[in-house]
Amino acid sequence: MTPVPHNTSPLAILNHRFLLFECRSTHERQTGGALKLKTSHEISVAPEDPLHWKVVLTVEFCPENPELPSTYEGRISVEGEFQIHETIEEQNREALVRVTANSILYGACREMIASFTARSIHGILSLPSISFRKTKEVVKSLPA
Repeated sequence: MTPVPHNTSPLAILNHRFLLFECRSTHERQTGGALKLKTSHEISVAPEDPLHWKVVLTVEFCPENPELPSTYEGRISVEGEFQIHETIEEQNREALVRVTANSILYGACREMIASFTARSIHGILSLPSISFRKTKEVVKSLPA
């Protein structure tokens, strides 16, 4: 196995706190319905320090189809404080926070839900991996 060098991230998490945790198991014995996932976030920068940011991420999960129950449904909300390295240019800061901070907080939510559901009636729920990068529009060229 080849060792891979690592660079220090330009975004440091200072702390995170859970604001809300709600998880209900279905009463149905037969589950298997797909899970619908919805995320939302609020991002703010400290007025006195443009390198200090706060993010609140909320993750909601429920059955995609109410007729086909999934194992669990609920929501979780977490707040994190982050510090951006001074070498990051101002125009790149929001994107760094939007992608990296949300990814860090989403990982904390996944861990909390997995830990809780590991001791629940339907077993562990591992939320899917997701990306917080904005998708670019695909522009197709017209045939010549």
